[in-house]
Amino acid sequence: MTRRDLFSRLAFGVTFLSALAFAPRALLWSLLFEPDAPLVPAKPLPPNPFIRDGKALVIMIHGRDQAAMLSEGVALLGGLTSLALAGKRVLVKPNVLNNRPPPSTTSSTLVAAVVQLVKEAGGVVTVADSSGMLRFPTLENLSETGVRQAAESAGARVLALEEHAWVRVEPSLSVASPSYLVSKPVYDADVLLNLPVVKTHQFAHYSCSLKNLVGIVHPRYRPSIRFLSGQWHEQIAELNLAVHPHLTIADATTMMIAGGPTSGTPVQANVLLLSGDRVALDAVAVALIRSYGAWPKVHGKTIWAQRQIKRAGELGLGVKGPNEMELLVTSLEPNDTEFARRAEAVRRDLLTV
Repeated sequence: MTRRDLFSRLAFGVTFLSALAFAPRALLWSLLFEPDAPLVPAKPLPPNPFIRDGKALVIMIHGRDQAAMLSEGVALLGGLTSLALAGKRVLVKPNVLNNRPPPSTTSSTLVAAVVQLVKEAGGVVTVADSSGMLRFPTLENLSETGVRQAAESAGARVLALEEHAWVRVEPSLSVASPSYLVSKPVYDADVLLNLPVVKTHQFAHYSCSLKNLVGIVHPRYRPSIRFLSGQWHEQIAELNLAVHPHLTIADATTMMIAGGPTSGTPVQANVLLLSGDRVALDAVAVALIRSYGAWPKVHGKTIWAQRQIKRAGELGLGVKGPNEMELLVTSLEPNDTEFARRAEAVRRDLLTV
């Protein structure tokens, strides 16, 4: 840990502890008193149906109409038939960190489009999240960001996870987080769809698929509680051992390229990323952030040496290198030469090991 990192963590700790003095009583109660939670096995990693020639597919699709981009991206993956959604309980997990618009949170337009797609496939949809701890209550954030209205209008039920029950998992491979609580509604879902935002993060360095699942973890076990540990990256990866997304659809329409996660430098990238492999998708997300050259925390090492990605690969949560994945790039705006250049930079960066 560098001196700058230490001072940054100490400053965060002072801010965090000071903010707790004004935090909602429900949050203080949840931090002081652990709820009863039955011990359950970590869910097994499901097979990835979105592969080609043995490699995990990642779709990088560019455009200005999110619904059209989603439809085309899913088609490039081969469709959702392999998930057999008819009659299943499908939980859609966006990133509703606070009450701010994208890139702090997932686009409500994208959430509605995903719900509609799942409904058309016959799934029973719940949209759920739990915000950053000092930004509770989540239900207000879901409303103020427009996510609640968009999801309910498309036919989904909406939940604030901190208001519901928990289960305990003790994954055998977890070292930084040997035992923790995860949301029971998420654990009980038949299919999990992960809808993160592509953005930067002061302590985790970046936030995408792996980091978004921290929102299903009880506040007592989130990395921010251990702000001096220096293990944010490894803990994030290990918190992914409890449940597994069947498909990740990352929102980089408006993405964050510096600062974060609550606020930072936004750019209009007009991109969606889709994959059945959360690690492969995160690798592309990091390459996309790096292509802007605005966030030193993700530079200085290869994509595959980024600590979240490296640890997740060690845990068997996804690919370990570029030879295990295939990136398919397409644009619904074919005359956008800037996107073509950026996509090529992403492809080159992924190949560096």
